[in-house]
Amino acid sequence: MASTVVTIPSFEFSAFYYPQILEALILYKRRNVPELTDESEFEPFIQILRAQALVGHLNNVLIDLVANESTLPTAQLPETVRNMLRLIGYELRSATPSQVEVVHKLAAVRNVQTDLIRSGSQFATKRSGDDPIIFFETSELLTIERTDQLGVVYGYDASADSYADVTSYANAGTTWHPFTPTAAGDMLYIGHADVMWNKIGVEVATPGEVLGIWEYYDGDWSDERPDDVEDLGGGTLRFTLTSLLGTQNRNGTRVRVTLNSTGAHEEVTVVWNGVLNYAITGLLGQTTPSLTEADYSVGSDWQEVTELSDGTAELTQDGDVEFTLPQTETRNWSKTTVNGFEGYFIRYRVIAAIASTQIDLRRIRIDTGDQFALTPATQGRTVLGEVLGSSTGAPNQRFETAKNYFIWDSETIYVDGTEWIRVDNFLSSLVNDRHYVVELGEDDKATIVFSDGNAGQIPPIGQGNVTADYRWGANEDGNVGANTVVVDKSGQNYINTSWNPRQATGWTEAQAANETSLEQAKIAGPASLRTRDVALNGDDAAELAVSFIDDDGASPFSRAFAVEEGYGPKTIKLIVVVSGGGQATAIQLATLDTYFNGDKTATPPKRKHIIANQEVTSINYTPRVIDIEAEVEAGPGVTSAAIANQLSRIVQPEALKPDGINWLWEFGDEIAHSFLEHQIFETDQLISKVTLTEPAGDVQLGGEELPTIGTITITLVEA
Repeated sequence: MASTVVTIPSFEFSAFYYPQILEALILYKRRNVPELTDESEFEPFIQILRAQALVGHLNNVLIDLVANESTLPTAQLPETVRNMLRLIGYELRSATPSQVEVVHKLAAVRNVQTDLIRSGSQFATKRSGDDPIIFFETSELLTIERTDQLGVVYGYDASADSYADVTSYANAGTTWHPFTPTAAGDMLYIGHADVMWNKIGVEVATPGEVLGIWEYYDGDWSDERPDDVEDLGGGTLRFTLTSLLGTQNRNGTRVRVTLNSTGAHEEVTVVWNGVLNYAITGLLGQTTPSLTEADYSVGSDWQEVTELSDGTAELTQDGDVEFTLPQTETRNWSKTTVNGFEGYFIRYRVIAAIASTQIDLRRIRIDTGDQFALTPATQGRTVLGEVLGSSTGAPNQRFETAKNYFIWDSETIYVDGTEWIRVDNFLSSLVNDRHYVVELGEDDKATIVFSDGNAGQIPPIGQGNVTADYRWGANEDGNVGANTVVVDKSGQNYINTSWNPRQATGWTEAQAANETSLEQAKIAGPASLRTRDVALNGDDAAELAVSFIDDDGASPFSRAFAVEEGYGPKTIKLIVVVSGGGQATAIQLATLDTYFNGDKTATPPKRKHIIANQEVTSINYTPRVIDIEAEVEAGPGVTSAAIANQLSRIVQPEALKPDGINWLWEFGDEIAHSFLEHQIFETDQLISKVTLTEPAGDVQLGGEELPTIGTITITLVEA
């Protein structure tokens, strides 16, 4: 009996999916069964082929899952990556909320101590078209001292380097003098612990003859680059400071000059030569000093009050000193401590005493204009006392939160009213430890997981006895622009209007939200094993800064770079970038410093996250503004806007390399002129020629610098 020969089709079933398999089967049918011409979906034979194609498709999908999802580097599904990283105690984080500073205009002067902004107060953006409303929330009660009088008034005598507290005289209107006799460098400090203002009423008893300047404290030493650098010989450099201080006499201004490549700096006093303001320093550690202005940064922590009208005419008559509140995108009136008093200060600094006479003043007021308070706020909203469920006393109980988009590390879990402690896993938990673990699922819904009773306690049986406070709602991009957080959602009693003078920063999408962040999570998870939560060196500190989460669940920093011994032995200078590429607020920097250095005086004390006796000081990166001007020959359809968008995407501190993982720019990098030309070519294939005139050559970034885009001028020429 002759055997039957079975011819196996030549195509590879294991390499195809449903459409390709079905097509191959139909072609096979046409060659081998040509008499069957009906290929409609109702033909039984075609239905059999479709079923076979579906079986092959499902088989290949399962093969792919086994092949790809078995190891972390090849995994493509977020849930696979999530579960694998849980094996090493690493949980993919939810979206991190942005943070913003909100200024509030007081409705009236307060003559008593007042609880101005309640903890948990909500402010939001306006609804605009399809854009979602972004909610922000305060985390602390803001109580202000009475504002109908000054907090402190000091007279500073430069020759004696001493302060005179004249607060009681200034509030009562009794005649007093801030300095005797008046001399260059003397200062009048006017301060309040909690509020800012835009008008100072001054009563002058005995006028003086002085030249002075009104200044506010911003705390930022990096403002401008010098206009000119000269090597005077003898180990000294001279820096012209017209861009920083203008063309008027600003003698005596204290400035810091920094060499960007190393961070070496020197604080000196400005000299006015009758034409220019300039500063003289040493070589800042250089053997052969650079004379390139862009290699240096200069700045002062006290800034001149702009848009000012001095009704006192340099303290020669009664009048009002009125000015625009220095809270804008580029100006930030910050708190400082003067003679032991912390608050907001405006000072009058004497530049020159025309006649060495005694100035006598009476009352000084800050209650005749507008008054303002500032509060930090964090994206999201708070749920208080949500009942998660009832404990049955069984091991491994799991309870889900009601809200999606849980903000990581923002929760407090209670069992029978007692707070339990969150841990990454139960590996180190003892049998009586009140521990729980948080796991995130789809849409960042949180699941609270309790132990099996061997490693950690089981919650006792109770009715509705497992409750939670937590924050939620950072799923939308919260890095909103300035002057957009303007809606008071809580109905504050003592404020008229609210707004954010600067952009909100710090929002990042959830880990594994897209292909790029999934790949980054695969790196961040194993990297966490190296540092855990204690830094041994600068690299560890940079790693921990990025993973740092504050008490509001915000993780503001997208990248960091550490300079060991940046401020001397046993110090680490930590240069940070907030998510969105902006500048961190003073509060964000101080919170990060406390995280690393600890605070034994806090209640409860905050432990250190840096080894031994090192100290971490966090600072903002220095933006290196890159202006671009180019002539571009291109075909029809190419627009200057498209080219500008391409350049803006690349010339910024958070730009990534094509791998979607590594940063495009490192601190101290060189931005090649040819690279910028190439990026313009990459915009459109119809671009045939690029002539880049600015920058004129390669741009060398300093050791604390990253690029930001400046003015883009594109001239299109039809090819």
